[in-house]
Formats: sequence, C-alpha cells, structure tokens
Amino acid sequence: MISSLRKRWRQENELRARDVAECDTFFFYGSLMERFSNFNRYIKKRVSTIRIGYCRGYLYNLPLGFPGLIVPEDPCSTLVAGELMTFDDPLKVIKVLDRLEDYLPTREHRSIYLRRKMSLICEDPAQPGQLSKVDAWVYTYPESHLSNQHHREVRIQCGQWKAFNGPARPESELDQMYERLSYCDVNQKVMVDPLLRQEALLQEVLTHHPCHEFCENREQCGWSKREQH
Repeated sequence: MISSLRKRWRQENELRARDVAECDTFFFYGSLMERFSNFNRYIKKRVSTIRIGYCRGYLYNLPLGFPGLIVPEDPCSTLVAGELMTFDDPLKVIKVLDRLEDYLPTREHRSIYLRRKMSLICEDPAQPGQLSKVDAWVYTYPESHLSNQHHREVRIQCGQWKAFNGPARPESELDQMYERLSYCDVNQKVMVDPLLRQEALLQEVLTHHPCHEFCENREQCGWSKREQH
C-alpha cells in the first residue's frame, strides 16, 4: 500500500515537472485572481508577473460560490476574462494549485477540476492596446459535473467572475481606490480609467453598467446588488 502511494506521488511529481518545463504560465478566473482570498493565501508571495488575459469558454458560478470554466469541444466565440501569472518557483506552485483544485494528474476521472494547456489572448505589456496569444495552464470544470439542466449553477454571461461576484474586500486604501476604478465594458475588457475619480461620473458608469444590456442573470450580479444600496 505504502509503496504504491509512493509510486503514484513520484509519477505525479514527474508529470508536474514535465508540464512546468513545457509551460510556466497560469490563467486564473476566480478566487486566485489578485486581491482575492486564495491569491493572498496561496500564491501571492511567489508571483513574478500578472497581466490580463482572455480564454474561450463559458463561465458558471457554482453552488459553493466558486466559478467553473467550461471549455466546449465545439467552436466557441465567448471569452472569459482573468489574469495570467508567472511564478518564481512554478514547480512548487503547481503542486499547491493541483491540491487546491483537486486535480489528480494520474487519476483525472477522480478530479474536480482538470488542468489543461490552452492558447489564450492577452494584452501585450510591451505594446499597450495590442493583443497577442500565449499558452497557459487553465483549471477547467468538466461539463459533466454540471447538474441536470444547470439549475444549481448560474451562467456568468459577461465572462467576468470579478464583476459578477462583486468587489473584493480591499486590504488597503489603495486597493479600495483601485476597486472603485475597475469595471467591464461590452467588449469584455477590464477598464481602469483615471478619469473616473469624479464620484458623479463613477456613479453614472456603475448605474449604466454596459454588460447588463445582454446579461440574463444581472439580478444576481454583484454590481446589481451594489447599485441597489
């Protein structure tokens, strides 16, 4: 029994080392994004770079409050917004992430999330406003795990869990200011506009949130709840 467990652990570590050597970039679309709880708890101290990225697929808010990214086999033109990150010790980080996401490299049929290498769209830090493609590891949610007729999950049509879930709890005054300036537009781009420092203009933007025009679940969106108070 013990020898078989050791063999399995060794196989999993070998697979992770191979995967990291192949690609050392990760994409997050939920609580592992910057300023959220799991980011601060598990990966904050090891992050090297963070930039905005977009992955094809459908985003659902799961009953426990976490998002699940469904990547269909058929062509899909819907984008999910998130953050691309690199780390100073990716091998150690990938072990932490696999445990957190309940991904078992040697037993995928028993995994909650699946880790897949995918091509994503990202904003080029060297050329602001320019888009490029990059490969990254993405923890996807198997469509077979959704409940019948998806009655226990909510589709996040704007593709942004950060907006749907509402503002994260700020850790400092600077974080609070940043959160107030963040919103999404109909092109699914995360906008941070210094001109929105004027409270009246900010309120107008939040009241007429663009993605509400096409979202069927806007009554459950964090921004909608904020507007009601």
